[in-house]
Amino acid sequence: MSDRPLLYKGLLPILALLLLADSTLMAQPVGSESGPRSNQVNSPYSHYGIGNLNAPYGANDRGMGGAATATTPAISINDFNPASYSFLNAATLDAAFEANRRSVFLGGQTTSSGTGNFSYFNLGMSAGKHFGLNIGFRPIANMYYNANDTPNIQGLGSTIKNFNGSGNLQYGFIGLSGQYKGLSIGANFGYAFGNYSYSTTLQTSGGDSTGTLNHNRSAQKTRNDIIGGIYWKGGLLYQKKVGKGNHINIGLTTTLSQDLKVKRQNYALAYNYISDGSTTEMIIDTIEDARQKGKLTLPASYSFGLAYGNTNRWEVATDFTYTDWSVFNKMGNRDGVGDNAWRASLGGFFTPNTSVANKKYLSFVTYRIGAYYGKDYFNTVFNTDVNYFGGTIGASFPLQRNYNNYGKINLSLDIGQRGSTQDGQAKEVYVNFTFGISLNDAYWLKRPARYQ
Repeated sequence: MSDRPLLYKGLLPILALLLLADSTLMAQPVGSESGPRSNQVNSPYSHYGIGNLNAPYGANDRGMGGAATATTPAISINDFNPASYSFLNAATLDAAFEANRRSVFLGGQTTSSGTGNFSYFNLGMSAGKHFGLNIGFRPIANMYYNANDTPNIQGLGSTIKNFNGSGNLQYGFIGLSGQYKGLSIGANFGYAFGNYSYSTTLQTSGGDSTGTLNHNRSAQKTRNDIIGGIYWKGGLLYQKKVGKGNHINIGLTTTLSQDLKVKRQNYALAYNYISDGSTTEMIIDTIEDARQKGKLTLPASYSFGLAYGNTNRWEVATDFTYTDWSVFNKMGNRDGVGDNAWRASLGGFFTPNTSVANKKYLSFVTYRIGAYYGKDYFNTVFNTDVNYFGGTIGASFPLQRNYNNYGKINLSLDIGQRGSTQDGQAKEVYVNFTFGISLNDAYWLKRPARYQ
């Protein structure tokens, strides 16, 4: 029964359909109201491009809606704008973890999933009177989707089609900035790397012409991409003192379009289960095993921000970020990727009392609030834009009953929505919680007067 012609005759039509399968991902998410049973967030949109983009902000700026381009924290790290490092007043360890929960509404079904992940790590310090240094690591993007469909295909009958993918892109870097008379310039230089895996499976079953044998045929197409390359980001920041303790900040960042190397492996497997009622035989064959090399072209991105406030007491900030995704290309493919994306953010913080003489702990806590609205870089198979919006809150809790201590717990909560159920889209409702901690030391510099 292990006749090769039988295998190819039954499976080649299935393999041919798999070549077109990726364009039909928006089918049904796996699972019911409580599924899928996975430790990763299941997001159909993450199939496209490089997946869902991770929030490129620290816990404090996440609590302000992501308005980070013009903020200049003195005892925490803002690696979104590397020009901010020269405003550091202490050696600072800043790290965070995050928990995510996402519900997907698609085709009349609801699928919920969640996960917890490492968020970012920064170790920064003031390097003299006019310079700042930071060593950091953070995820750029992540992908996980698991969806299926049960189409009835002419010539094959009832089938089960499954789409599955996972992967991520990460970034390790060193940043340096220098400042002169309130104007600071800085850059992050590092290495971006990641691994993506895509799999599509089509399965069918039925009897032969005599009705004595039952065939269960399936085929699987898999692609693995290993990515790596140099990556950098630059920033400018200008701070102007206006009145007693007040300031106005203007910030700019840019990330030019950059190429990363890609090593790809494609392979396809064919399975044929044959049963006569008493015995079952499985035939497996490798139809394709090919390796390629190419490049991933990442988009150029620009942000502009303004901030106005009183040092340590309060601040209001706004941001606008534009990303040119028209140049994006992954080894000749840009399916599901639009021409541009943008995001507008507004946020602020308030600390009731920073006086050393004050003894009320809650008055030392810094409270944050923010909101954002934008268009994602995805452009679905239905040629529709994918918009998103959300609101944020956050707080920083000193580790001692004193605002001026050099250690804080930083929390933020982000609740938002992406997409809609119109035009066959998927609507995602998400909740992201970030738990961060910043630990500081005055290092070799004299402690700043505002902390004495």
